[in-house]
Amino acid sequence: MLSLSSKSIIQRKGQSAIASAAYRAGAKLECTYYGEVSDYTRKGGVVLAEIHLPQQAPERFKDRETLWNEVEWIEGNKKAQLAHSFDIALMNEFSMEENIELARRFVEEQLVARGMIADLAIHDPKKAKDKIPNPHMHIMVPIRPLQEDGTWGQKQKKVPVLTPDGQTVLNQKGQPVFRAVHTTDWSRKETLEELRSAWAKMCNELYEEKGLTERVDARSYEERGIDKIPMVHEGPNVQAMEARGISTALGSLNRLIRALNDMKERAKNLLQWSLFRESQLMERMVFLHQPTLADYLRNYCDKRNAVAESYAYGTQKAKNTNLKQFAETIRFLEEQDVRTPEQLTEKIQELDTQLKEVSQRLNQQLSALRSVNSNLYAMKEYFETRPVYLELKNKYFGREKFKEEHKKELSGYYRSERILKENLDPKWEDSGRTMETRSRSFIGRDSCFTKRR
Repeated sequence: MLSLSSKSIIQRKGQSAIASAAYRAGAKLECTYYGEVSDYTRKGGVVLAEIHLPQQAPERFKDRETLWNEVEWIEGNKKAQLAHSFDIALMNEFSMEENIELARRFVEEQLVARGMIADLAIHDPKKAKDKIPNPHMHIMVPIRPLQEDGTWGQKQKKVPVLTPDGQTVLNQKGQPVFRAVHTTDWSRKETLEELRSAWAKMCNELYEEKGLTERVDARSYEERGIDKIPMVHEGPNVQAMEARGISTALGSLNRLIRALNDMKERAKNLLQWSLFRESQLMERMVFLHQPTLADYLRNYCDKRNAVAESYAYGTQKAKNTNLKQFAETIRFLEEQDVRTPEQLTEKIQELDTQLKEVSQRLNQQLSALRSVNSNLYAMKEYFETRPVYLELKNKYFGREKFKEEHKKELSGYYRSERILKENLDPKWEDSGRTMETRSRSFIGRDSCFTKRR
């Protein structure tokens, strides 16, 4: 069972920190930085919303609007990163009271203890028919740390670059070379892994205390050696459209991933069956003359029983096991109408052909999946950079300066437009707002959420 956190960054080029906090808390908040109001008071399923402060934090940060407006104003860069966002699934095997207690413990012991301000919200959305309940929590943490006096500190500091022997590296003008490093370890991959492990440990302790067999594993599919393609997060908008019978790009992608995983599992089982039958039966056919497969199996079973008799302990149990395996194998061969070594060879060749066909279909669908992923990334980049392109298009003065300042965004726009023209309907760009509406099914309004909501 895997049900752990994903982490994303809330930054200025996406949704504001105020809007993100309002959505999670189901609240109405005013952003003084942008002069806009985000009202999510009609959002259902918000069970709890509260702010946890470290010891040095001012009491005024208990007010959500005050906290996140200060976070917005303290950052001067137009591309500034504002907050970490953790999305963590809660356990269906626990009561909501137990999940709330577990969430509060996690926030205090793992986040506040590190000096973080944590804005915690717990959601328990209405369960759709025939769907598994999806209780979860969102945690927003400002990236900029607090100093001991309660004022905002620096996110990064400059340190000199040193040679292996400890000497300062100089540039062409003879000046020291510096690099920026984070003042905290909050953004390190190792920190996220520590948080995952801590959450898994807390959940597993409660599972054990309640006498349940379920367990949470902090490792990914790849780390656990599971040969599966992970699903893609859909988000509430896509899930709502799919529930109404409207097919979306992300919904279709997840259906394809499920089909691919199922096909891989069946191909794996087919291969294992072929190898087992070949190793267990073919080696005993070489030295005998035209007996049936039943004769080979009976001879093999007799030899295993003879080995079992050489041990005093467990002899009868071993014989019973051998007899059961013999009977199951004979019954299987009869069902497959296989009675001779030649027929078995033909059957193995037939299965090998089927396996190659399955593998070919799998490779074709994997290629299609890569194409879908390419289009998804291109579509996301297209709509993120299109406002810059439209602003350039409407400029009459200072076009060259604007193009130089926004070279990266414009390059991304032209690249994504070219990819979409090549891979989608050639007239797609003429559809204007219709294409933008269709794209929301996989881009979403709130790009900071990457897992269950």
